[in-house]
Amino acid sequence: MYSISVLVLGFIIFMIIYARFMNVSGHISRRRMQLDNFRDQVEFRVKRLVIGTRQIQEDIALELEHLEELKEELGDMRDEV
Repeated sequence: MYSISVLVLGFIIFMIIYARFMNVSGHISRRRMQLDNFRDQVEFRVKRLVIGTRQIQEDIALELEHLEELKEELGDMRDEV
């Protein structure tokens, strides 16, 4: 009788520990997926920022060229007058 009680108690303790382990394991897996999703979102946003920054730099370069052309035209007009 004693050995059956010990066996049942041991099995119950094993099941409790195993259930806790599976719960922790599932929690870790869920967190890992959340982290992967967050990393993907950050990478996507960084790519968009890089593309946007590059476009802004190109626009600034074009506008600076246009400004230089306008300065030259203004200088030419002053020379003519």
